[in-house]
Amino acid sequence: MRAPPVVALTARMPRHWYILALLVVLWGTSFASSKIAVETISPLWVVALRISIGAVLMLAYLAYRRDRLSSRLQHWLWFLWLAVLGTVLPFTLISWGVRHIPSGVAGILMAAVPLGVIVLAHFLLADEQLTRRKAAGFLVGFIGVSILVGVGGSLALDNGPLQFWALLGVTGAAMCYALNGTTARLMPDMTNASKSAGVLLVGAIIALPLAMILSPEGLDQASPASLVAVLTLGIFPTAFATILLFVLLKEAGASFLALSNYLVPVFAVMVGVMLLGESLQWSDWLGLALVLGGIFITERRSRPVVQPMP
Repeated sequence: MRAPPVVALTARMPRHWYILALLVVLWGTSFASSKIAVETISPLWVVALRISIGAVLMLAYLAYRRDRLSSRLQHWLWFLWLAVLGTVLPFTLISWGVRHIPSGVAGILMAAVPLGVIVLAHFLLADEQLTRRKAAGFLVGFIGVSILVGVGGSLALDNGPLQFWALLGVTGAAMCYALNGTTARLMPDMTNASKSAGVLLVGAIIALPLAMILSPEGLDQASPASLVAVLTLGIFPTAFATILLFVLLKEAGASFLALSNYLVPVFAVMVGVMLLGESLQWSDWLGLALVLGGIFITERRSRPVVQPMP
């Protein structure tokens, strides 16, 4: 889930660094877990099961907090919008994409999310105007994404056109997250736990029927490794990381959490290379450097754009 930035005034404590490190691990390994999951399970079922597991856990967390879902129609319309834009569509694009590209490259492309937020916020939010520094950072990051998709796709033509479309698909998922993160700030006020539980619940209601109708045999060949990967995705980066996100935003603030924009892509690359034996091209490394450089330029001396990984 994408929570709007929250300002916190407490000093940094060792536990905040531990939580941040845990979030980086949870979000950074989600791409490798997705790649393992889609080896024998269809992307639609990976998405449906992941969201459903996350929804059950978030509803349980909501009950533990003695909180409840809103009964207002306006809120449920927002749940629907954010469920499609922030969970079902991007999860599907990423799950399909990692079938054809390295999980580390998918992690790098997700680093473009805060860059997309900067441009979208200029048009949708009155207090987030595009400055010269932000425009320069976006341009640097855009060049990095262009290298990842354009050069990387061209170099991978020997593997067929699907790899190029997978790169575009994962980039599209990043833009979904950017629009989700921007429009979520316009949502009526409610607790973050209630918002996340509502969005995941609506997402599960959408994703499960889609998987049943469009991929009825998607679970027939599921291996134990893929099932464990799906379970891991639902429990950790979808539900548990959301709870940790709320804690860190409240106690340490958005500026501290914004460090994840730099750390998650790097960790995703490390996991892909070390655990899955992936190899990245020179264009991937150059794209990573430019995208992270663009984030650094845009966040320097300004309110950071907090966009946790999926």
